[in-house]
Amino acid sequence: MKEEGRLLAIPSGVDDFREIREGGYYFVDKSELVSDIVNDRSKVFLFTRPRRFGKSLNLSMIDAFFNLEYKGNKWFDGLKVNSHPEVEEHRNAYPVIRLCMKDLVADDVEGFNGRLKLMLKSVYRGFKYLRDSDLVDEDLRREYFSAGDLSDMQMERSVISLCQMLEQYHGVKPIVLIDEYDNPVNNAFNRDFYAGVMGSLRRFYSLTLKGNPHMSFAVVTGVMQIAKESIFSGLNNLRVDNVFSKKFDERYGFTEPEVKDLCSYYGHPEKFEEAKEWYDGYRFGNADIYNPWSLLTYICNDFEPGT
Repeated sequence: MKEEGRLLAIPSGVDDFREIREGGYYFVDKSELVSDIVNDRSKVFLFTRPRRFGKSLNLSMIDAFFNLEYKGNKWFDGLKVNSHPEVEEHRNAYPVIRLCMKDLVADDVEGFNGRLKLMLKSVYRGFKYLRDSDLVDEDLRREYFSAGDLSDMQMERSVISLCQMLEQYHGVKPIVLIDEYDNPVNNAFNRDFYAGVMGSLRRFYSLTLKGNPHMSFAVVTGVMQIAKESIFSGLNNLRVDNVFSKKFDERYGFTEPEVKDLCSYYGHPEKFEEAKEWYDGYRFGNADIYNPWSLLTYICNDFEPGT
């Protein structure tokens, strides 16, 4: 593919699917992750991979496919997911709640809870059309769209309450996407407020994901697989996919054929062996995988390894 006779740009550091598809960037097609999710039919997916393996980009892609806000987009034209007709009824058919836990770092429990509440208030502002709708429960509207701060209990119930309001308004249960779910845990580890942060997250994730009757499904990403008893206590509907799992093994990171295509597209097919020597070495399930960030940096630097 070329755009107006020019090579597509290398998407190094770009983790927004819409930006890649609209901005003239090369896209390594991972869109069959969407059909995998639809056909698996699990209620909650947890994908854990090392950093810089495309977790945020894939979550952005999932949002772009399912979110009714983007109905009529052309972002998936020519991609592999279109060979799966069973997903068509799900295309841009759901409201989507998207949370990113990356910036929820603090020096005590109060600071963490305060940052989480501010993030949740920001998420609610994205659905302010619910505030004045007679289709939505009046008490919930008053409780969550008021100008005041959220209480701890409101914080813990905020996503399930938003799911309920969105289901009432749209007549369909929303999808919940949570990126970097474990980042607050990593920040608090070995610090004296660790137990407090874990307690807040355990209650928040449990109410959001465990038996939420107003949610279609959820996709959660992170680096670590934290012990289920520690943070997802009682969550029996969790589909964990980690570096040892086989079903989604090629959906994160670049496979060998994808690396060969990249080298050829940017004019240096002979560089594949060098790329293999420097950047191969990961094994997810049954797949040999290359780190996307390292490989794209290598190409950006005119195929100079180690820079």
